[in-house]
Amino acid sequence: MRHRVLVLLCGVSAMAGVTLTAQRGAPGGAAPRTVILEQAPADHAIYISKAKLAQYLKDMDAKKLQTLRMIEGGKFNVNIRRITNAETALVHPTTIDTWVVLDGSGTLTTGGTLQNGKIVGGESHAVKVGDVEFIPAGLPHGVSGVNGNITWLNIRWDTDWPAGAEVGAGIMPGTAPTAGGRGLAPLQPAPTNRSVPIPVDQLAAYRKDMDARNIGTLRMIEGGHFNVNIRRITEPSNEFHKVTIDTWVVLEGSGTVSTGHQVKDGKRVPGTGTEQAVAVGDVLFVPSNFNHGFSVVNGKVAWLNVRYDDDYGVSRK
Repeated sequence: MRHRVLVLLCGVSAMAGVTLTAQRGAPGGAAPRTVILEQAPADHAIYISKAKLAQYLKDMDAKKLQTLRMIEGGKFNVNIRRITNAETALVHPTTIDTWVVLDGSGTLTTGGTLQNGKIVGGESHAVKVGDVEFIPAGLPHGVSGVNGNITWLNIRWDTDWPAGAEVGAGIMPGTAPTAGGRGLAPLQPAPTNRSVPIPVDQLAAYRKDMDARNIGTLRMIEGGHFNVNIRRITEPSNEFHKVTIDTWVVLEGSGTVSTGHQVKDGKRVPGTGTEQAVAVGDVLFVPSNFNHGFSVVNGKVAWLNVRYDDDYGVSRK
């Protein structure tokens, strides 16, 4: 069963998730910093259409919210961040951020050292709509030079997997890749001391190259327990990941996604599961241990797939 909750947080946590306590508002009537819409489910996918994202942005403006936490998993979450002025720089000791810019533009500074909320000695570059940014744990980062506003989807997960945790998302750095989609050699191992910008034009070039070479998976960043990919298919698909969560952003094309269906002899059982039409700009959260894939592909569909293991040794609600 899906549980809808509204939780207001008065502080900022350095971790991806926090212990939640329901409150009616922030002190002094100020707008709360974070609103949480839903706890991460284990028994169904969450579909967020491009139109719904646009409505969320209107609501955030009306309520003067900078952060809307759409999905909260304790050790991971999926958010919208929307700011109109430079933000105080920050660092998350054990949490990775992966951004997809939805609206506006600005300047992102990463690295260096954090001194009184400002970055000293970092590197800066412009970010705009469609750009993707991978920010490793422990790296100072902050946005300045905001042009009107900058809004980004922020997919976040903690990196403190216990020793011996199963590696489900991919292959550990330094391990020889194997044949097949999830064993493909990545463009680069996940760095720990710098961010990885992937401009929208580069994403388009990657997809064009995938078309030319008929590649189904391009692993842009590989971290073993996590990775950032482009997936591209022309035929129906089915996938199952025992301990790995998928968070999708549709980049190109359209189709119908089937989730939670039964599989027999490697094929989807008709009449089982839930189906949802998806198109460019839509977001999909798929829990681990859950069948999912496309039942219908309208010619071709490509999506950004951000994946992270959830076997942290803690129970999930």
